[in-house]
Amino acid sequence: MSVNYIVMPSHWGREVRHKHIQQGSKALAVIFPGKNYSADKPLLEYAAKVAREHGCDILLLEYGYQSARAELKREEVGIAAEECKGAIASLPMYDQFLFISKSIGTVIAGTVAEELGIQRKTAHLYLTPLPETLPLIRRSQGSVIYGSSDPMFSEQHSAEIAGHKGIRVYRMDDANHSLEVGSVNETLAILMVIINFYHEFFRDALQN
Repeated sequence: MSVNYIVMPSHWGREVRHKHIQQGSKALAVIFPGKNYSADKPLLEYAAKVAREHGCDILLLEYGYQSARAELKREEVGIAAEECKGAIASLPMYDQFLFISKSIGTVIAGTVAEELGIQRKTAHLYLTPLPETLPLIRRSQGSVIYGSSDPMFSEQHSAEIAGHKGIRVYRMDDANHSLEVGSVNETLAILMVIINFYHEFFRDALQN
């Protein structure tokens, strides 16, 4: 296993450092953080660990506004997507992609897959998506995990993708936008269930 960093300039005036972990795989798992949810927070940290267990190479993305400690404006989401595209395009082409994304990262991941022309060989794991991700989800394949107490993603939004071919939808009862509940022990129990979903996602994607 080797680890290196893709260092690139960004719109926000600070360099970004995308961490690339290589295990000699033809499959690349790409982690797209949330707006205020970096790749080292639990949902994404464990997703990367599971990806490594399944033998994938891994790319942990950093957004330019995160590096600059700035706020992300809605009109800048497309800029963040462009910068992520540049990071992925800088790597040798992989046979398969697994995009794991959180919140605003689900919009960026869906956009990047389409604009790079790799949607057909990409499996998505959408964590707590936003309503604007719904059209992208319908044009992709993979899994969605959301919390029933997430104010940003309602049961109505879930119903819009339920039964959609190629998409599995998992609801975590009483969980919020971070897929957490009030109690630490209950949150850890939910995280264990989610990690099992991660393993299922990787097994299914990598055998196809």
